[in-house]
Amino acid sequence: MRSQDIEIGKHYRLKDNPSYGYVKALQVLNIHELDKTKNYIVVKCEHTVHKNDTMGFIRYFRPRDILEDK
Repeated sequence: MRSQDIEIGKHYRLKDNPSYGYVKALQVLNIHELDKTKNYIVVKCEHTVHKNDTMGFIRYFRPRDILEDK
């Protein structure tokens, strides 16, 4: 998925395991803002097991690892 196609607040799936877990996009940012030695786009996500969970892990993924939720 391209970074400009990602909508903040929308739920997505991960490419490596598309039938388990959800990621909710929180922010699209350039990793160069966090680590000056790298320069690529990441998506800050809340990773949960179910779509309507109230708590999850904050993780960073590359846009190419995120899939549209069917």
